[in-house]
Amino acid sequence: MKRLLIVAALLALTVPAVAGSEPSERATKKVGAYNNYFTPKKVTVGRGTKVTWVVRQGVHNVRGSVLNSPNMTRGGSYSKTFKRRGTFRYVCTLHSGMGGKVVVR
Repeated sequence: MKRLLIVAALLALTVPAVAGSEPSERATKKVGAYNNYFTPKKVTVGRGTKVTWVVRQGVHNVRGSVLNSPNMTRGGSYSKTFKRRGTFRYVCTLHSGMGGKVVVR
């Protein structure tokens, strides 16, 4: 029984991930929300990439044509997986002039 468990564990380490499994770390981009700005302001990603906004300071939201987060405080986050190409602009409706864009290729 022990030998079977060891073999199974070794196989799990050597078998490549199957398409359709959990997205890799490379398939996630993070955007920080600070006092009155997002950083980076522009993110360029491929289709199927998840973008996560993380509040680092203050209270913010992420709103746009395909984005509609609640108001979030420090440590809060909001994610969206982009499946179609295009440019998606967004703003924080709580702070005038605070915005950014996601470009999906």
